[in-house]
Amino acid sequence: MRRTTTRSVTRSGRERSALDAAYDECRRLVRTTRPTEYALMQLMPPAVRPACWALYAALASADDLVDSTEGTPQERARRLQEWRAALEADLSSGTSDDPVRRALTDAVWHWGLDLGDLLGALDAVQGDEGREGVATWQEWRERAHAQNVSWPEQLMRMLVRSGLPVPVRLRDLPGFTRFVDGLFLTDMLRDLPEDLDGGHVWFPAEVLDRFHVTPAELISREWTPAVRQLVEHLAGQAREWLEASRRALRHTLPLGPSIVLDSAVELFGAELDAIVRAGSAVLHRPVRVPRHTEWRILGPARARAAVVWRLTLPPGREDAPARTSSAAGTTDGEAASALLTGPEQHTTRIAEPPLPPRPHRDGARPPAITEAHLPQHVAIVMDGNGRWATGLGLPRDEGHRAGAVALRDVVQGALEIGLAHLTVYAFSTENWKRSPDEVSKLFAIMRSELLDGELLDHDVRLRWVGSPDGLPDDVVEVLRAQEHATRNRTGLTFNVCVNYGGRAELTRAGAALARAALAGEVDPARISEQLFAAHLPHHAMPDVDLLWRTSGEIRTSNFLPWHAHYAELHFTDQPWPDVDRRDLWEAVVAYTHRKRRKGAAAAPTFADGAE
Repeated sequence: MRRTTTRSVTRSGRERSALDAAYDECRRLVRTTRPTEYALMQLMPPAVRPACWALYAALASADDLVDSTEGTPQERARRLQEWRAALEADLSSGTSDDPVRRALTDAVWHWGLDLGDLLGALDAVQGDEGREGVATWQEWRERAHAQNVSWPEQLMRMLVRSGLPVPVRLRDLPGFTRFVDGLFLTDMLRDLPEDLDGGHVWFPAEVLDRFHVTPAELISREWTPAVRQLVEHLAGQAREWLEASRRALRHTLPLGPSIVLDSAVELFGAELDAIVRAGSAVLHRPVRVPRHTEWRILGPARARAAVVWRLTLPPGREDAPARTSSAAGTTDGEAASALLTGPEQHTTRIAEPPLPPRPHRDGARPPAITEAHLPQHVAIVMDGNGRWATGLGLPRDEGHRAGAVALRDVVQGALEIGLAHLTVYAFSTENWKRSPDEVSKLFAIMRSELLDGELLDHDVRLRWVGSPDGLPDDVVEVLRAQEHATRNRTGLTFNVCVNYGGRAELTRAGAALARAALAGEVDPARISEQLFAAHLPHHAMPDVDLLWRTSGEIRTSNFLPWHAHYAELHFTDQPWPDVDRRDLWEAVVAYTHRKRRKGAAAAPTFADGAE
């Protein structure tokens, strides 16, 4: 059975009834197993709520398979793998016999949700099977973010589809990671009895050691003074993170999402209070927030949210249309099959039409520069990631992660000012000299960023500049897939230099010319600059007008020697992770004040003796 991708097509009564029943099953599952989360979902716009139930029910179903005490760990892992494989098959066919997967499949295609992020979160849940625990808070955070960051971002994506201008990439916002930390720790305290039933203790070993509590003590439900202090400390830590996130995010989100955020912090705070008051019972049974406390928080929030959604959502957008396929008449099953085939899955999702640039988090607006004065091509040496991290006492790969966040904002800024070409030095042929561990982590971050899919939501054409020699196959695949997916875009051309070296590029051009001369195709005496340029691997790239390097180094480091031969140079001191789109705008404004003569004499003035 196939359905068209537009919501306007009328389903048969039987199909509509089955889909309604699937959403109702998700609603029942969330309401009975996660009443706090369900109450918060009721603060969302009515049209969005069923998809919220489907998203959370899918995560809960996968989580239940991992936490189940039935069967061996191997059998549980197999069941989860089968459930995930069935989900991918359902997404391909456009329907499912399982009610949770049926509802999730409908939500994905109705709202244009990010398949890569959703399946990545399920993979992170699956990674818990067989894991003994985590040693440090850093490991704990990585687990928390892998499983939980995608879900609130999908909710924001639905609000965007409904017509509300909200930041889809919540993970870029200061304070959001603390919200995820606080939410995950609260959830872990709430689920403590169930985890102990399964013999799991997910708190980091470093905090257990600090309070001299062993996993065996918790599993045996020993309510010692040390265990009580541990629980009180963890509840206080979760509350601190939640409050910190509210302070950071309150003035960043629009009013509607802010109401949901405030209510979440209040409700989870009430849960933490109940957990601390419960004493030893927290080890034996789930702790609920008193009903009167819940209504004291939710009653006013529901009234405010209802008014805000009526005032802020555009008329007629209460039920946003599904994202359509680029090919007219393509069915859900065909579109899904296209998404789930090819060398790299989930990389060919294209928003139709592209979304406008995401606003700056502080509301900064771009300078007014006419098209005639804009540089056509800006190239950037993104320097200083490792030194930035080392200076803060962090691993170098944390600098690369922060640098990826900075790059996303700079790309948004390039879109805002109407830049035609942006090229960045992501990995040079000289970078292979770094430690294998750093190189491996850098490629993992790069692949994750490319798979994230944010660029595909905007009018960006991605092009890879560099050689595949020595690169991991999965990085090559995703680079090529993103090139193919964005090939018809007409906005910003975003060149990513990966495994690129300027001298190697010139050498390859010379070798190509030599082969052509030996074959009698080229007369060596008639080789010109234009002919040489035509044999460059990336000959269609326009010359660089502005080359910018960060972190205080004043050199070009084998970057685009042919294309940047007359580029204006711009050097700044801040390391790349401290950069955002405003720094790009400053560099472009500085460029507009340059006098570009390209070897010609300045125009004569009266002082020069002109008549």
